[in-house]
Order: sequence, then structure tokens, then C-alpha cells
Amino acid sequence: MTEPTLTTAAAVGGVITVAGVATGLPADMLLPAFVGSLWALRHADEGAIGWRVVQVVVGTLAAAWCAPVLAGVASTTTGAEVHVVKFPLALVLGWGGLRFLLPRAESILKGGEK
Repeated sequence: MTEPTLTTAAAVGGVITVAGVATGLPADMLLPAFVGSLWALRHADEGAIGWRVVQVVVGTLAAAWCAPVLAGVASTTTGAEVHVVKFPLALVLGWGGLRFLLPRAESILKGGEK
């Protein structure tokens, strides 16, 4: 059996690039956000390939959209250069969004813990 992360990466790579560039995302933000999402997916529960693709696409695009904004905020508050902090932020947001926020949102939507 193939590794779920590898299968998902092969299925999603082109979709993320097209969707990101078509929506005006900087192309350099997509790769770290994508790697962060795949990293989180390795620890996620097994699921259908369609659901895994949706998780990675949404996690990557959300992280790539949020990272430049948060990098700007971080640079004004800490004095760090924007181009230095935006890549690690995209990686962490891609990982953290799927690792922590997605399970919480699923439990709320299913009527579980509030």
C-alpha cells in the first residue's frame, strides 16, 4: 500500500499551484504552506482520498493567504524583515491549521465539544 501522504501530494500539487496563482497568491508562499499541510496530514486519521485532497488544498491556500499578512504584523512589532519571517510562518500555519484547527472545527460541526 502506498503512503497516504505521497498519494495526496501527487494528486494535489498541480491543483494548489493553479488555484493559488489564479487567486493572486504569491507563488513562493505555496510551497512552504503545502509542506506544512502535508506534514500535518501524516499525523491525521485515515480518510478518503477526496477528503485528504480537500484538507491539503484548504490548508495550503489558507496558510499562503495568511502568512504575508502575519509576516507584516510581525515585522512591525518585532522589527524582523518580512521576507525572513513569511516562509516559516507559511510552514507553521499550514501545519497548525490542519493539525489543531481542523479537528476542532470537525468536532464542533458534528455537534461534539463546544
